[in-house]
Amino acid sequence: MNVAAGRLRQGWRRAAVGLCLFAALLGSTRVTRLAVSPTVGVDSPALSVLLVALGGSRGILSEILWWRIGDLQRQNRYAELVPLTDLLVTLEPSSPDVWIFNAWNLAYNVSVMHQESEERWRWVCRGVALIRRGLRHAPASQPLLRQMGWLFEDKIGGRNDDAASYYREHLAELGIPEDAGDFAQRVGFVPDWSLPKTHALYWYVRAGYAGDTLRVATALLRQTDDPALIPFYLETARAAWDDLALAQCEQVLDNVRALRSRYPRPELDAFLKEATL
Repeated sequence: MNVAAGRLRQGWRRAAVGLCLFAALLGSTRVTRLAVSPTVGVDSPALSVLLVALGGSRGILSEILWWRIGDLQRQNRYAELVPLTDLLVTLEPSSPDVWIFNAWNLAYNVSVMHQESEERWRWVCRGVALIRRGLRHAPASQPLLRQMGWLFEDKIGGRNDDAASYYREHLAELGIPEDAGDFAQRVGFVPDWSLPKTHALYWYVRAGYAGDTLRVATALLRQTDDPALIPFYLETARAAWDDLALAQCEQVLDNVRALRSRYPRPELDAFLKEATL
């Protein structure tokens, strides 16, 4: 009985020490500096001590962090929540939601707080880098893979950010996938890695989302008018067909008819025949 009581007291002491250190860390100037530093990551000695002190009480800290992050989010104080969400990544590395939430805030909310395109781009790159870190923990995570695709498709390749043209000019800084050669064999055409949609396509294919893949493949066909994409486009359309709404099916058929008018190929005729049976 005394042993159990002693362990209980020890556990409470560890939690109390950890929470006190956490409170000190939240109020420290180091956290403020981290929010605007060139690198994202909480590597202070205080954090190391905190994690050891918390032991099995990390769940308590996670709940506090989520509450505080939500509060800062409602106040549009995005830069201040950056180090806190990074703490969550440290505490919950197996949770896709933590990586996705943090990366989305860096690439979308924090980036647009800056006027200069160069500074915005740095934050977008940090968001991409964070998802890559998450994928090192969970390489097959569909939510993480899909989020990476969306960053390339929407944030870098879209039109919602007035600095997007700057992002596209500097896309090469993000590099290309290590298995780019294997991907080219998989899709059957030579990917143009200077296009954000090509990167988006790569991540959607890895995620296994046929609908997202079809959307980007359609956009790539329109952008490049490369007939080498046709077999992959048809393959993707077949994979996504049963999940498409009627209007989407009609759009695919219109696309295929337009392709056939420019490239009279038997596989296009075969697809139209299959789709109308």
